[in-house]
Amino acid sequence: MHGLGRVDGVGHELAHVSDTFTFIAPVMPRRRADPFAVKLATFGVVLLLLISAFTTFVVAQERSADARHAALEARAAAAEQANADRLASTPGAADTDPVAAGPVPGGVAKLLDGQARDAAERALALARGALGRGDLVEAGVAQLADADPTLLFVDGASTAPTIVSVALGGDSWGAAVMGPSGACYGVSLDTHGVVRYDRSRPCTGRAALAAARAAW
Repeated sequence: MHGLGRVDGVGHELAHVSDTFTFIAPVMPRRRADPFAVKLATFGVVLLLLISAFTTFVVAQERSADARHAALEARAAAAEQANADRLASTPGAADTDPVAAGPVPGGVAKLLDGQARDAAERALALARGALGRGDLVEAGVAQLADADPTLLFVDGASTAPTIVSVALGGDSWGAAVMGPSGACYGVSLDTHGVVRYDRSRPCTGRAALAAARAAW
């Protein structure tokens, strides 16, 4: 009898514990994800992806610009070397070569130098755009190289129709391009928007700052 009483007591206690758990378990709080934390984490992941994509794009553009710049320099150097080799291998070539002999008559130069004049005009258009935005400083060598990668912009002298010499001085901007005829096409632009032209040597943007003609 006593054994049965103990068994009944244990069973009663187990039933009490089970009832207590059944009562408490439904009201235990469940951990839920914080919506703000989820949104913040998602935003962070998206931001990292955008930054990574932008960085990849910038690096690709810089490498492409460097490649184009190197190609232009190589072509210009090859053209100069080919001309020098031709002059060295041909007796009397220096007497008839337009660049070596100096500027040729205006009509012939006009036919030969279309590419050089076009390069100078394109550089002028970019400088006008910079002036329109408020600052000629934005028409420096680096800025123009980014704006028109088909031309090679330099601080030194122009030696080919695709090489544009550029300079900034005071309130003026100047550019110069050497044509195949040996004529140099210089142009200047001041902060008032006044354009002047020049055909003098040396063929540099620095010299073009002193341009005073109304046309080439």
